[in-house]
Amino acid sequence: MYVPGVAATCGQATEEGALAGPLADVRVVDLAGESGQFAGRLLAQLGADVIRVEPPEGSPVRSRQPFLDGVQGRERSLYHLHFNAGKRGITLDYRSEQGSELLRRLAAASQMLIETAPPGEMDALGLGFESLREESPRLLYGTVTPFGQEGPMRDYRAPDIVASAMSGLMYLNGDPSDPPNQPAAEQAYHMASLALVSAALIALVGQDRGAGDGPPGRRIDVSIQEAASMATLQNAPPNAYAWHGTVARRRGNVGLNGGRNLYQCRDGRWVSFTVPPYRWDEFIEWLEEEAIESEARTLEFRDASYRQANGTITSAAVFVLTERYGAEYLFHEGQRRGLLVMLVNDVEQLTGDRQLKERGYFAETRHALLGRTLTDAGTPMIFSGERPQVGRVAPSLGEHNEEVYQGLLGLSDDELERLREEGVA
Repeated sequence: MYVPGVAATCGQATEEGALAGPLADVRVVDLAGESGQFAGRLLAQLGADVIRVEPPEGSPVRSRQPFLDGVQGRERSLYHLHFNAGKRGITLDYRSEQGSELLRRLAAASQMLIETAPPGEMDALGLGFESLREESPRLLYGTVTPFGQEGPMRDYRAPDIVASAMSGLMYLNGDPSDPPNQPAAEQAYHMASLALVSAALIALVGQDRGAGDGPPGRRIDVSIQEAASMATLQNAPPNAYAWHGTVARRRGNVGLNGGRNLYQCRDGRWVSFTVPPYRWDEFIEWLEEEAIESEARTLEFRDASYRQANGTITSAAVFVLTERYGAEYLFHEGQRRGLLVMLVNDVEQLTGDRQLKERGYFAETRHALLGRTLTDAGTPMIFSGERPQVGRVAPSLGEHNEEVYQGLLGLSDDELERLREEGVA
């Protein structure tokens, strides 16, 4: 029998003294697939009680590679362990009659629901926004789909690579001599999740202020194409099309000053190295101290437009510096001289980054089932000097069925067992 306790209430269970997070009084039903799971994680990091709903056989994400230590298992997918951290987890076949009713009850006990089903699918199940708001007029109903709920492409399916292509982001990514390249790490999906979370937070504030006409519930319609297009359109080069009819193209490693901006150093690491116009004299002084002969030291290069047209000359001078020194030295020396020199971290270097460690960015959580402590990215926001904690590892399959079905929805032992026997939970 489930004994009600802290875990049955809204908010994250955290270690003693840990900040619960600004959304500790918000409960979220998370039905999202891979395109929207990051939204649930972000809300959980902010303290929301995010209840991850999976089919009884488990979400397909549990089968996604890579696996912890290379060992396959439904609790060992690194994708699952990361994107579902901080959430509670239940199993539910909400497409069945009993499961549909349970989901309605769960939504009525929550402030928000997020899903990524094709447009119209949840409506057909009687679980769409208009149906749920009859019982839950304050419910925020968030959807993430490739092209949104309206328009001629609303019914098209599209993974991250298609959304990246259709948003224009792919066209700007890569070397000009290569075809367009897909941005790494499913950026279109993650930008859509960020858009959903931003909109949900705005809607929550609107509810608290009593803003708007009609019922306070809202449907939040996020198009992955539109979310990714923000990275394409909201910067100066693409805006040049609207102003001058100029189409932005892939630049590769060529910076805005006409030369390269990424260089491999003597130790094999990379740096981003840009000479800002207001620090040209400091750069020339460095070349002189190193006895590096270069046309960049001539008077013509004091003119910014001339440097722009002859950027390869500047790049050649920087190449000499990067062939002589390692990345750490160049970073500190460049910064001392006021130049825009910054380390390019790979994942190993990022996890060892002193700045992130000293700010307490990385979070460690004990995973009892796997018998080990997992280190993961923490909350990238600090509130009044305190960083909200994730609070719990990604749930094992059906881990919180008793907490939610009995502690929250009030089902009896017999009712929960019957749901299991019938394959509903």
